[in-house]
Amino acid sequence: METTVGKLHFNISEEDPWKHRSDFMKCKSCMWFVPKEVTESIAYHLGRCRRHAPTMNGYPVVYVNDWCGDHKVNEKYVTKRNG
Repeated sequence: METTVGKLHFNISEEDPWKHRSDFMKCKSCMWFVPKEVTESIAYHLGRCRRHAPTMNGYPVVYVNDWCGDHKVNEKYVTKRNG
């Protein structure tokens, strides 16, 4: 797709350039992610991000497939997937 903004001309790819990079940058593989205890009444996968100090509401709630710029690979996750 091509677009023009003022005098600037851009050729924009329709494909997400971060798609392949974010596969292993999700919360489920991050060292700061603490999963919520799974029970029969909970069908979804939630957890808490403990990267930064908690706010008045506690640590932020995140889904396992969320991601952010503070991701740091959890070595236990990588070992589990490869071993």
